Amino acid sequence: MSDANKPVDPVDRKRLITRGHGSGKEYEPFIQVQELSSTGESIRVPSATVGRVHHLLSGIELSAFLVFDWCTRCIDIREQYPLPIDDSLDICRQLGIRHPQVKGNLKVVTTDLLIDFDDESQLALAVKPASQLSHERTVDKLQIEKTFWEDKGVEWRLFTEREVSDAHRENLNWLRPYLDIATPRAHQLSESDIEDFFIRIREHPCTNVSRLSGRLDDLYQLEPGFHLSVLRYAVAHHYIHVSLDKPFHDWYCKDLQMIESRFSREVGSAS
Repeated sequence: MSDANKPVDPVDRKRLITRGHGSGKEYEPFIQVQELSSTGESIRVPSATVGRVHHLLSGIELSAFLVFDWCTRCIDIREQYPLPIDDSLDICRQLGIRHPQVKGNLKVVTTDLLIDFDDESQLALAVKPASQLSHERTVDKLQIEKTFWEDKGVEWRLFTEREVSDAHRENLNWLRPYLDIATPRAHQLSESDIEDFFIRIREHPCTNVSRLSGRLDDLYQLEPGFHLSVLRYAVAHHYIHVSLDKPFHDWYCKDLQMIESRFSREVGSAS
């Protein structure tokens, strides 16, 4: 029996009724974390960009997600995005490969992340461990995705663990709690806190930021960790720029730059 005459997997067919449609907060991913056997890497993550919880199926997906959730040009991220079964069947026929299936039932092909940018462009991202790229079925699936998105005029890329440095990954995970608007301390911080923090540290350009933050807490009789929280919030929300390819615990005050255009008022002097 040709693939075109085979039935769609019943679970996938049911999911297609409500999932993989729309955008923003209304989008529901085709595959959700609770439906998978536990591997220890699947995770639900709130998005600062979209304002909903995302279902990510691996640590590499989390890294890719955080890169784009932190990107100021990104306006939407849709994970586990399903490709129309008719399109994937047609592509398999063109490429001369077997359509993904289980026990004779066709499985829906999904793209790990579909990114929308503020210039109306899109990026489709296949997220895979580099160790899987020699697997025949993985290569076949990647060919299906690549052909589908290129036919749609959408850029398609492969993302492996090699795309992000260890320092970049560590920094994004350190900033992640402050990207979540539900973080209690984030609600308590203001632009004045960020302005004061920056003015205080710029007097010490060659001092480690983390160590200086602790001393500033004592000096200004503030709760331990306050100045470090201001730093995390300010970098997470692009009030302060610093290279993420250098671990946060190695940042020096001279590495930080204030982005004055992010402030709702003109930056003045310290209080």
